[in-house]
Amino acid sequence: MLVRVLAAIVAIVVVLIVASTAYHHWQTPRDKQAIEQENGPVHRYVDVDGHRMSVAIQGTGPRTIVLMPGLGTPEPILDFAPLARRLAEKNTVVTIENFGLGLSDETDSSRTSENIVSEIRTALEELDRSGPYVLMPHSISGLYATWWATNRPDEVSAVVGIDDERFIAQDGESEPAWPKWMSTVTSVGGIRDLITLDKRTDYLGLVADYNDSLGESQEYTQEQQDLYLRGYAWVLNPTMLDEAAREPENLRAIKGAKFPATMPTLSILASSSLEVEPEWESAHHATVTNPDIQQVIVLDGHHYLFHDNAAEIAEQTQTFLDRHLPAA
Repeated sequence: MLVRVLAAIVAIVVVLIVASTAYHHWQTPRDKQAIEQENGPVHRYVDVDGHRMSVAIQGTGPRTIVLMPGLGTPEPILDFAPLARRLAEKNTVVTIENFGLGLSDETDSSRTSENIVSEIRTALEELDRSGPYVLMPHSISGLYATWWATNRPDEVSAVVGIDDERFIAQDGESEPAWPKWMSTVTSVGGIRDLITLDKRTDYLGLVADYNDSLGESQEYTQEQQDLYLRGYAWVLNPTMLDEAAREPENLRAIKGAKFPATMPTLSILASSSLEVEPEWESAHHATVTNPDIQQVIVLDGHHYLFHDNAAEIAEQTQTFLDRHLPAA
């Protein structure tokens, strides 16, 4: 009797996994197509090392601002849209979806800062955008922007970080946030199922955290929010998980790095991050070499600061660039 019960349970589990996998592989391209349509004419694909990278380009201003996403951001173009729209009033703005994020392909190339920067450079070349660039990284992309600015300073005119990461010793020895087997869960539709469950029960707290980051924002329609959350269904893929696993390596790659004294930098930090990581603010001050043109400020808000503060961040950025990096 017990054997029959166990066999029945196993059979049910197998059927559920097969059904979840089938639905996931059927629904994912439809979700991606809906995101493409929502992103509109600013969205395009460029070829980078034989893979398709998703980007958005808008505005015709003389400066090129490069928006660089945080780790595991499921749909960076939608995410940055309100900020990009404002910045594009006086600048050319390119939003990058790194491999493994959003609508971009996955890649086998290791997710080192050097490789990620090389891919972004190639994408910008494909868009006929020449440097030097204003780098605008969020979260983990602060590591890549710092590496870029200190290893290829001739290609970077300024860095404006949005709660972007800097070297913190203990993080350089930390374990990956997600185990590699999460990619298997993702491939069989497990993350999609968990998100659906979370919307109904707040079991994971993921949807609640996203709603908290939005604050009172009126910048995103309900459809945009739903599409953004759907992107979590495929973002825990091997490429993104490799990026997470290499975070300590990429942190160590910028240990002791300081920005050139002639490069304007503005770090806009979120108050919530200072509460979680006491060294967050001091780590940013540690990269400053010229306080006259390199500043660190704190805004009240969530790590995804631009969800609820796009207007203020755009204004702060424009004022800073006009003061320290006059357009040619």
